[in-house]
Amino acid sequence: MKRIAVMVVAGVLAAGCGLLDQVSQMRNFAKCKFRMYGVEQTRLAGVHIEGKTSLKQVSLLDGIKLAAALKSGRLPLQFVLDIEVKNPNAETAGMNRMAWILLIDGREMLRGDLDRHIEIAPNGGVAPLPLEIELDLRQVLSGESRESMLNFAFNVAGEGTHPTHVTLQVKPSILIAGQSVDFPDYITISTEFGGGAGQP
Repeated sequence: MKRIAVMVVAGVLAAGCGLLDQVSQMRNFAKCKFRMYGVEQTRLAGVHIEGKTSLKQVSLLDGIKLAAALKSGRLPLQFVLDIEVKNPNAETAGMNRMAWILLIDGREMLRGDLDRHIEIAPNGGVAPLPLEIELDLRQVLSGESRESMLNFAFNVAGEGTHPTHVTLQVKPSILIAGQSVDFPDYITISTEFGGGAGQP
């Protein structure tokens, strides 16, 4: 019986240490340095627009696709927002899930959740955190002209004439006994792409 009791106590202590370790990792994750360094795989209504500055530079077939999308009820814009996370802490940083809010030029575009377990090594460890974004410009830019929607898309791709200010607010979470526990505050990451703006 004594042996069983010792094993039970050891199991409880181990579980407690595991929970404390998760909390410590999330706290360290919130202290990491975040850097947005690029937008890639940018598609507007399925048409790749990277390297193009206007509708005039797309092929005839792609132009027809975009014209049809502009007349329809949806204009989907898809891209990958490349983020780098660097851990300057002396201990491992990590999370199990991350809620995020995307703002472009000060306007909230989209909210989402990234369900991915990530651990970042201590003392300068770096991990990529690509975020796949898909939004409907007809919805988020309701009331804007078609030209404005196209210019917006090319600016997001980093190829337009005006820099695009991108802000990402993130809130990491960990799982404790099957329940999600969130970091109390959002972490804000900002940069500019395109229009001659220097890369961060």
